[in-house]
Amino acid sequence: MSRIGWCLAVLSIGIAAPAFAWGTQGHMATGLIAYDRLVSRDPAAISQIDALIAQHPDRARFDAALAGLTGTERERRLFALIARWPDDIRATPYDHPHWHHQLRVVVGWTALRGPRFGAADKAFRRNLRLLRDLRADPGQRAIALCWLFHITGDMHQPLHAGHRMDGHFLLTDFAGTKGWVRRGNNAAPETLHHFWDTAADSTEEDVAGASAIAMAAEANPPAVGEQGPDFLAAYQGWVRESERAAADLAYPGVMKAEGRRPEKAGILLPDYVAQAHSVAERRIGEAGERLADLLAALFPST
Repeated sequence: MSRIGWCLAVLSIGIAAPAFAWGTQGHMATGLIAYDRLVSRDPAAISQIDALIAQHPDRARFDAALAGLTGTERERRLFALIARWPDDIRATPYDHPHWHHQLRVVVGWTALRGPRFGAADKAFRRNLRLLRDLRADPGQRAIALCWLFHITGDMHQPLHAGHRMDGHFLLTDFAGTKGWVRRGNNAAPETLHHFWDTAADSTEEDVAGASAIAMAAEANPPAVGEQGPDFLAAYQGWVRESERAAADLAYPGVMKAEGRRPEKAGILLPDYVAQAHSVAERRIGEAGERLADLLAALFPST
């Protein structure tokens, strides 16, 4: 690689961090799907998770959101809240902005892929290790649990694993956060990243919208297969899937529409919008199924 190429690659690694992965509805849906799978398969894990979150140092946030709920409704909502917690605490001492993504150039100048940008891989390993340590502080284990919920969802979003670098975006489009599009003729400009974060969302409020996404994903459950005991290897497989989805599904059909300023936002084709909705819904479903497997292994009944 030329010296210029390496300089561009290095510059692309430190200037900006992507925004959220999945909207609030998508993350909550991941938690709901995981809960629904555990209820029928490993219900003992649910009570253990509930007990651990009771030790969370930010427990008051959960208690306020769960006020008035009881029984299975409360338990199910708790899983949705756990999944969204790392987004709810942005800009607080609990926040780790670079734990939400692990990016690589997947379209354009792919020879400049270089090292991944972000710390999701490291964060997944760290929090998995902490949660498995029964001697660790319960509050810290509860925080680790929230991050495992969230990172599992994050890394199923294609634009949290892959982005674009070419003559149009010399320093990458930072996972679509620097590229602007519109969903239709009368739609407001939004970043490509935001479009994918909310591609599966409904127009309902967050709780109802998350339930709708979960219901749709569960009506046609993805075939995720057996993951085995090595969840680090499984995690790496999820990231590779998202890289391929970014390269093969998220960027083709949008390259010319992605503008560098809001006023240059191109209009997405209806087929692209429909495909993105389908892909996002499927990826959220896969994240929920895989999260349930992870939780069942981490909180066995014996």
